[in-house]
Amino acid sequence: MNLLQKWRENEHSSLLENTVMLYILQFSSIFLSFLTQGYQARVLGMAMLGTLGTAQYITNFFQYFIDFGFLLSATGEVSRVRHDKRAVSHILSSVIAARMLFILISYGILFLFIRPTLADGKELLTYVLFLLGTSLNSLLPDFIYRGLEQMSTITIRAVSLRVFATVMVFLFIRQPGDYYMVPLFIALGNVGAIVYVYWHLFTKVGVHFSPISPRDVWLKIRNSFQFFVSQVVTAVNSNTNGIILKTTLGPTAAGVYTNADKIITAAKSAMSPISDSLYPHMMNHRDFRIIKKAMLFIYPVILLGCALVYVLAPYLLVIWLGEEGAQVVTPLRILLPVAAFTFPNYLLGYPTLGAMGLSHVVNLSSILSTVLYLVGMGILYLTGSVTLVTLCALTSCAELFVLLMRLTVIFKNRHLMHRDAPQS
Repeated sequence: MNLLQKWRENEHSSLLENTVMLYILQFSSIFLSFLTQGYQARVLGMAMLGTLGTAQYITNFFQYFIDFGFLLSATGEVSRVRHDKRAVSHILSSVIAARMLFILISYGILFLFIRPTLADGKELLTYVLFLLGTSLNSLLPDFIYRGLEQMSTITIRAVSLRVFATVMVFLFIRQPGDYYMVPLFIALGNVGAIVYVYWHLFTKVGVHFSPISPRDVWLKIRNSFQFFVSQVVTAVNSNTNGIILKTTLGPTAAGVYTNADKIITAAKSAMSPISDSLYPHMMNHRDFRIIKKAMLFIYPVILLGCALVYVLAPYLLVIWLGEEGAQVVTPLRILLPVAAFTFPNYLLGYPTLGAMGLSHVVNLSSILSTVLYLVGMGILYLTGSVTLVTLCALTSCAELFVLLMRLTVIFKNRHLMHRDAPQS
């Protein structure tokens, strides 16, 4: 038996490969996003960035609604039946049908409730294009590849399409009025991704669309509801901040926050592949030693990175965004605890609590954290204390609450970490 065969038969080989591929996807997105953000800050200005950022934040809620937690629930289902192509095809068909239904509802909400609040046709076009890009992205069957732990098959193509969108931004965005082109190029890239991924899924993986009933779709929606709630409540904090700031303090304040949040989001994206790849692995193997090793060897590096960003922020932000980057220093520093708490929150969420049979705690901690955030937001709004500083501080406190609650529950139920322990 040669070394390659031994590696492929190793229990952790697919986990490592999946993690590496997810990291390539995430880092390509982060790197290219940083390139275009710095360019946009200089060409579009902070106010237009605020308009774009607010549109993105609102669209993010549509994204979570359309996905409806399927990236977690369907990934787990596919992982459990990965050797049954008919079962995997049934999951694919049911999930995509549900997402198409949610896409139609999302466009209805956009035109009925959001359109009257927008300034002009160009701003409406921006929202439509952002939602189009999100809709196309939601039709990609990433949950199939994640569940099968075959992310390497689509990584190169996805990176190529992101490079395309980045090049288009540099070529065609020349003045503030061109801001609507940013979501346009994202949508065009996703069209290419859909064509390639479904060709690969049908011809190489052997998974196809299959007949389903409305009941099949309803069952998938019902089973995924807890994941949807968890994701939405987690997203409320950062996305609501940008919307509230534009409403109360104007687009420039929203633009400043958008740039600070961009860095935090990049940090969170850099950490999520470990959690994303561990989730199906933990559901199958319940190997909690991997969680401990990740906390011991990876988390100190993350904390060191946060410390360096705190110290070097005044210099790095000016290099990245130009002179206006100096405005971003204070909100970024106040948001850094979010980045520091994210990694343990990811690992202690579904990979750990889910494998312990305590998935409901993941949702409960997120819900209570959001309640804390909304109460704090209400107090700030009623007392006229909404500022960049207070909103960023509130967001960091909410993230800390999640960490403390999950740690407490895991410690109290640590006996469930034994391989032969019954799951509650």
